[in-house]
Amino acid sequence: MKKTVFVVMFFCLANFLFSQNADYLNVRNGGFETWNNEDNSDIEPDYWHTITSATGKYSGMVSKQVFKSTKTRPGSNGKYSVLLRPRSILGVLANGNLTCGRINASSLKTTNHEDNYNYTQRSNPDFSTPVNAVPDSIVAWVCFRAKNEHSQANFVSVVHGDVDFIYAGPEYSKPQDQVCAASGPCFISRTSVAESDDYVWRRVSVPFVMKHPEVKPRYILILFSTNKIAGEGSSKDELYIDDVELIYNRNTPCYD
Repeated sequence: MKKTVFVVMFFCLANFLFSQNADYLNVRNGGFETWNNEDNSDIEPDYWHTITSATGKYSGMVSKQVFKSTKTRPGSNGKYSVLLRPRSILGVLANGNLTCGRINASSLKTTNHEDNYNYTQRSNPDFSTPVNAVPDSIVAWVCFRAKNEHSQANFVSVVHGDVDFIYAGPEYSKPQDQVCAASGPCFISRTSVAESDDYVWRRVSVPFVMKHPEVKPRYILILFSTNKIAGEGSSKDELYIDDVELIYNRNTPCYD
């Protein structure tokens, strides 16, 4: 009996020490409290990017999509959130797109996934977000003010290996064999009517699903979009985002 109790206590202590020693990496500036280029139209939250800092042929032809907002989620200790809006480019509606990686915009055809995508650019630490473990889930607070009651915003994240991973939708991500785990796509229904006085926030929690467990987690690519369908929605739509955070199970392996 004493031996059994000792074994149980040993494993409990081991789990406790593991959870204390595991140093999990999390989303940088997930509360959107710090910003750069605040005095011009290139303003973006630190470590987060829109088409303002995109690569590709049409990267400089879309007006500002991201704004620093003082509207925060209920109970927030922060002062700011991020506001994302769609914009028109030569008559084509470009969804508001926010990512912790980088955007490539090389085609006016919204369904051209070979030329329009989000990607991790490992050569630049500002456009690549490292992780050292697979999170249990990812959490964000959102307020989606849409003109159409059936509109849905989009929220997705992919943990991948040591590659410049490209994402333009679940079926257009590559290399597929470097997807360690993914959460979503999570479709966010309207919480408030566009141009109204209502700002209703919703906490969204999306679990990660393992895809290729043999791949070591090295980076995470997170994407928010003002509509789940490229080129759809209204120019009046607004997506507010606050307090993005990775949640870890205490027994999750942590890699060097």
